[in-house]
Amino acid sequence: MDEATRIAEPRTIARLVLAVTRGVAAGWVAGIPQVVVTQVEGLAVGARHRADIGPRFIARAAQHGGRPLPRSEQWLLAGVFHFEYAALWGALYALALEPLGPRRVPPLLGGSLLGVVIYTAAFSLVGGATRTGAERPPEQRRPHETLLQWSAALSFALTNAFVYRWLREKW
Repeated sequence: MDEATRIAEPRTIARLVLAVTRGVAAGWVAGIPQVVVTQVEGLAVGARHRADIGPRFIARAAQHGGRPLPRSEQWLLAGVFHFEYAALWGALYALALEPLGPRRVPPLLGGSLLGVVIYTAAFSLVGGATRTGAERPPEQRRPHETLLQWSAALSFALTNAFVYRWLREKW
């Protein structure tokens, strides 16, 4: 059987659909504690306004698009974006993990690696939040801002990895 035929088998497609669905579900679940952790941490360091990464990102994206948004719309769109973003990372995690064999990659390792990838994609010099100006470049950030960004990426990624493992075993 050639590779194209094997990939198009109903069994292969079903496994792919289940993996992506588990990943999206894990991402949605992981998006909730990520917000809680970041908000609590923001309060603890006296910079809760810096924990509002999503609304700041949406505001900056709208500004770059030439259509500034009222604050209420920034928050609404940030909520939608947050769960879309969480679903995307959950699905990508599942797609990366499945070929390796999910039992072979401990959630602590997989989640930590995902956290580094998310931090890089969002908060590094090449990251979306940094490039749009929603976040300051790393060399201009205060230590508590970097802490908030790392904890946002890692709390999401670790929760995602453990939830994905649980879903994979139960479902």
